[in-house]
Amino acid sequence: MLLNDLKLYNSFCRFTIYSVFLVICAGGFVRMTGSGMGCPDWPKCFGSWIPPTTIADLPVNYKEIYSDRGYDKLDFNVFNTWAEYLNRLLGALAGFFCFGLLLLSIKNWINNSHQNSPQYSVHKNRHNKYLILFSIILVVLMAFQAWMGALVVYSILSPFKITIHMFIALLIVALLIFLYHYTAPESSQKKWPSIKTPWLIFAISILLIQILLGTQVRESIDTLLDSHNKANIISQLPSIFNFHKTIALLVLFSNGIILFYYRQLIKQVLELKAIIFIICFLFCTGLFMNYQAFLGIYQWIHLISAVSLFMCQFSLLLKQFDLPIPKFP
Repeated sequence: MLLNDLKLYNSFCRFTIYSVFLVICAGGFVRMTGSGMGCPDWPKCFGSWIPPTTIADLPVNYKEIYSDRGYDKLDFNVFNTWAEYLNRLLGALAGFFCFGLLLLSIKNWINNSHQNSPQYSVHKNRHNKYLILFSIILVVLMAFQAWMGALVVYSILSPFKITIHMFIALLIVALLIFLYHYTAPESSQKKWPSIKTPWLIFAISILLIQILLGTQVRESIDTLLDSHNKANIISQLPSIFNFHKTIALLVLFSNGIILFYYRQLIKQVLELKAIIFIICFLFCTGLFMNYQAFLGIYQWIHLISAVSLFMCQFSLLLKQFDLPIPKFP
């Protein structure tokens, strides 16, 4: 039997969450490898929809053409070019998935509007319209994120714009997780005691502050790399690095409280089990970076772990509330 529209939306929403998370992973990889300017223009790459594979595919004066993007000092690097290009392709694919969710929400509303079933009500119709509204917001956010991606390129990787780009990605992920819970079957929704809600909000707030501080630390590292040896860079970092390490203890404490409150549910709830492993990854990679001069792979894992922790925390937060879920026909 075919899935009804709402179940299909819910399944497709989960798939879209994975795709957006993959884009974040790809973006972190681009950042780690320094491939952000692998394509100096946007949305094309070196003026083509399919990027070059060798320097012979570029104009002889490509350094002059793209000198305002830093290519008067950069050489063509096929790895960087294709890393950035694949990141853009994954972003475009995630955008199409989000647009697909909008189409599914409209289809669900149209089909339910023509129902003659007594179960259908104005109340239910309102929730289906909300689903369309949230889906529209999602598509608008994805479009804005694409525009921010272009600004990042044209600003030659401005740290401030990269930070905004990152937080928009978190907002998109949060909205997708909300939509996933919003369309989940009622049988899968369990409201938990709200006493834990303040701690979850506190933990999420601390984590977002920590992510922001992390971007500032990364910005400081990028600046220092231009004039210092990488092995001596830690001693040159500003006080924000020590503040970042201090806030890490608050991240550990807040998540420890959450795990303590939910200790009887750890074996049953995926998010709780994931938080345990993610916290371990965060602190291990943080220590490795501290003692191995911020090796790129550790920075990447550190970032992905922070994003994963945010996703788990936000999902747990939504489980504290009775969401006004649209009823299944």
